[in-house]
Amino acid sequence: MTTDTASEEAEKDEAHAPPPKRRAHRAAGVITVRWAVLLGCVVVAYLPTWVRLAEEAGDGAITTYIFVLPFLAAVAAQGIARRRTGELPIHDRQTDIIVGGLALLGAVAIKALWLPRYADQYELSHLDVLSGLVFFLGGAILLFGLRPVGRFWSVWILLAALGPLLYRMAAITVGGSRFAYGAVLVVLAGAAGAIAVGRTRRRGWLGFFCTTVLGFAILGAMLLWWPRVHIAWLQLISAVGASALTGIGFYWFARRGESKKPLTGHIAPVTAKPSKSSLVIVVAAAALLVAFPLPARTEIPATEGPPGTPGEPLIAPAGWSQREFLEYDWAKTYFGRSATLSRQIMRADEGSLAYDIQSRPRTVVVDVLSTVNRASLAVYPESTLYRLSNTRTSDSLPVELGHDITGSLYTSVSDELLLTWTKLVFTWVRDDVTQRVTIISVDNHEPGAVFPTPAPAMASNIGTSLATFLRGNTIAADDDPDYKDRELLTDFGTDLVDAQWPDEVGTS
Repeated sequence: MTTDTASEEAEKDEAHAPPPKRRAHRAAGVITVRWAVLLGCVVVAYLPTWVRLAEEAGDGAITTYIFVLPFLAAVAAQGIARRRTGELPIHDRQTDIIVGGLALLGAVAIKALWLPRYADQYELSHLDVLSGLVFFLGGAILLFGLRPVGRFWSVWILLAALGPLLYRMAAITVGGSRFAYGAVLVVLAGAAGAIAVGRTRRRGWLGFFCTTVLGFAILGAMLLWWPRVHIAWLQLISAVGASALTGIGFYWFARRGESKKPLTGHIAPVTAKPSKSSLVIVVAAAALLVAFPLPARTEIPATEGPPGTPGEPLIAPAGWSQREFLEYDWAKTYFGRSATLSRQIMRADEGSLAYDIQSRPRTVVVDVLSTVNRASLAVYPESTLYRLSNTRTSDSLPVELGHDITGSLYTSVSDELLLTWTKLVFTWVRDDVTQRVTIISVDNHEPGAVFPTPAPAMASNIGTSLATFLRGNTIAADDDPDYKDRELLTDFGTDLVDAQWPDEVGTS
């Protein structure tokens, strides 16, 4: 083919091409339809997750920030889209289907296989949200192509950095207060603002600085004038408000002396060819994902507790004496600034053959966690109060303690220390304070026996979770438990509960 012939064919194609306005409308229509399909599949596939998050929001959980993520992602993505230049129509739809299909398989594996394995840490890690992000990525690749999706790599990194577990760890590191949770989100909103306006490195740093300064100003003003504001509004207004205002400010400054009318730029067509198989794969994966159930929601008992001041130590039951009283301030970073965590070491006044073949007086410890934030007790189960790596835990047994209090008894076996701890856990409400009481015994009956000490255990829990992921549940589960101290803890727990109602001792 000669050059003249090629030029003539190009002129013919251009002559028969639709006018620019029609091409723009067609491109907008294609983009809108594909986005509608993708977002609809995300909503349907993870509808139970969104409902659960809304329920947690009603309880005051900090995971309500997840509803802020779409706004931050939109702020960052629109900046990249506005800077989009012409893309070469170089696409391999087979590669798109392979990569996108693998991502959808990953999403299914996380929700169907990984999530049930960590049912006890569901509220803490929310692996279903991670699954949703991976599904969103895979669906976008299938519908829009790998190259266009790759242009928004910074937005994907931003969303990954805002995972529930990483977000909690960052906030706890800087204090765990409402201000800390808002501050971490403001910093990440600064990253969204930097992405949105960052045509150059200088503009990116300036956008980050302006967004964070404005976000901290909004955050401080809200906590000063509206100290009891719901955490969801605190997160939404400070983070999204700051990033949106920064973007608008930069937009007006860049168009000073020009028309401020939005959406005047050229709408580039979708260069990836439509694929029916891609659409079928996305819809089928969404239908499959919605069929996998979420772990049952952790119910925190609301049984009315004994009278008296919640801040006072528990009264030792008859026949037992308190030997030591300890307090741990770190609990405030996990359970709220008014939370308290104390330990009472109690020892029997006399030994008993029923609890020790040598009739040695037994020692137990009583850990009492008090908080006004009931939702935090579901996020951080009782086991997360202790660094118990390399331990195996048994199934729990219900124990009736009287006064409508039902405890849960289980064992933890330390293969490293060759010790078995037996725990009896129960919860009650006193005034507006919820208290979780943990009674622990150890199978070493000597006076210097080692008890697990309450300590921040986020890193330990992550290590245990990774080990479970790599080696299976058998390393963390005790399938053949020996509840050696079941009688001891049942008797002690019943007497301890009775002792908190001194005028009704023996009536339960």
